[in-house]
Amino acid sequence: MRKLFWGFLIVLIFLPGLPVFSQSDSNSDPSSLIGMTLSDLIKNYGAPKNVYAVRGVAVWQDDVVFEYDRIEFYIYGNRVWQVKVRSAYNIKDGDNRAAIGRIMGEGRNFEGYTLYQLPGKAWPLMLRINWDTSGRAEGLYIYRSDF
Repeated sequence: MRKLFWGFLIVLIFLPGLPVFSQSDSNSDPSSLIGMTLSDLIKNYGAPKNVYAVRGVAVWQDDVVFEYDRIEFYIYGNRVWQVKVRSAYNIKDGDNRAAIGRIMGEGRNFEGYTLYQLPGKAWPLMLRINWDTSGRAEGLYIYRSDF
């Protein structure tokens, strides 16, 4: 009985620190979070600190966004199709275009953002970096480009 008590106590102490995903894990490869179901998102991240809607040009482009401290999940239907992070792939918000170009290589440039193809996934993925007026990154989005 004493062993059972101590085993239960150890589980209670360490269980909260053992999530399948954590917000810091998303830095290693946040593209692995694309496709996560809503129930897995809640199970692994808990309740978001904020929830809001993003309207698209067409109705099918509307999203619900779950906001956490360092990551935002864009949900369509029952799955995450896009994440917004502060850092990924050795780049972060605030880095300038030249520094990111040295890390990511040549991207496709558009007015206000650059797109980079991400390799080797079950579906095509892109990294979109939004630029502020001084040419610094102000948003890193990883998303399914076939969506």
